[in-house]
Amino acid sequence: MAEAAEAGGEWTFHRFLPGQAQAYRNAGNEDFYRKTFATAGIRLAFRTDAETLSFDYRFAYGSSRKFGFFDICVDGAIIAHVGLDEDDGARHHAEAGLGAGAKDIEIYFPWSRQAFVSNLALGGATFAEPLRRSRTMLSFGDSITQGYDALHPSLAYAEAIARHLGADNVNKAIGGDRFFPALLDKPDAPSPDFILVAYGTNDWRHCRPDDVHARAAAFYGRLAALHPSARIMAVTPLWRGDPPSASAFGEDVRCIDRLIREVCADIPNATVISGFNLVPHLPEFFSDRCLHPNDTGFSLYAQNLLGKVTSER
Repeated sequence: MAEAAEAGGEWTFHRFLPGQAQAYRNAGNEDFYRKTFATAGIRLAFRTDAETLSFDYRFAYGSSRKFGFFDICVDGAIIAHVGLDEDDGARHHAEAGLGAGAKDIEIYFPWSRQAFVSNLALGGATFAEPLRRSRTMLSFGDSITQGYDALHPSLAYAEAIARHLGADNVNKAIGGDRFFPALLDKPDAPSPDFILVAYGTNDWRHCRPDDVHARAAAFYGRLAALHPSARIMAVTPLWRGDPPSASAFGEDVRCIDRLIREVCADIPNATVISGFNLVPHLPEFFSDRCLHPNDTGFSLYAQNLLGKVTSER
C-alpha cells in the first residue's frame, strides 16, 4: 500500500517501496527514479457528513507532463476538478462544496506530478471515517498505466478497473518503462488479489526481440512465483500509430501479443488479454494522436477491458 510522509506540515504519498524506487537508480535510470514519486493511483477515501472540503497543494516532478489535477468525488460522482495546466512550483488552494448529509468522499491525486497537500479541512463535519476497499490490485506498466494523458485522474483506466473489482489500486507504472524484473526484488506485502500488467509498447519500440522475450519471461515467472494466488491480468499493447519499420520486430505491435501469450502459456494464474482493439484506431482518441489515450480514449479502454476481464474470469 502507499506510504504517507509528512514534513513541514505537508503530506505526500509514496506508491513505491524505497527499494523498488532504488532499483531504477541502480539501473542508471534517474528519470524513472524521479517518476516513482508521482502520485499516480493515490486516493484518499473517507465517509463524512462535512459540507465543504478544502486543502492547499503544490506539485513537484513526477513525469514529463507539466499539468496536474485532483478529482474530488462524492458517492462515486466527480463534483470538482482542481489543479494546474502548468506547474509553477507555488502553493495553491482548493475547495469544494460537498452537500448535506453523510456521504463517501474520494480525492484522486494527480498521476502526472508528485502532490503535496496541507491544511485539509472538513467544514461542518461531526465525523470522518476512513474507507478502504476489500481487495488490493497492483498495476505494473508504462506511461499509459501510469495515466498519461488523462486530464481527470479518476478516469485513468487502471483506476476504473480497480473500482470495478472493488480493489485499492497500488500503481507501479512508470512512463517509458519496459519489462523490468528487478522491480520485483522488493515485493509488496501483503499479496494482492489482482495484478494488472501492461508492458510491451516501449519494448516493441526500443528493444530487440530476444531481449524482450527474456525480460518478459523473467518478469512474469517471478511475479507468478511471488503471488501464486493472485489473478494476473496480462494486457498486451494498445494500437499505436507508428509504422512497423519503427521497431526492430519489423511488424506492428501485435507481435508483442504473441510473445506475451507464449511467455504466459504455463502460468496458471495469468490471463492474457489482447489490448490492440480496446481503443479505436483513430487519432482523436489519443492526446498525441498515436499513443497515449485522452479522457475519451481511456473511458473506452476501461469499458472494453472490463468486458474482457468479466468474460474471462
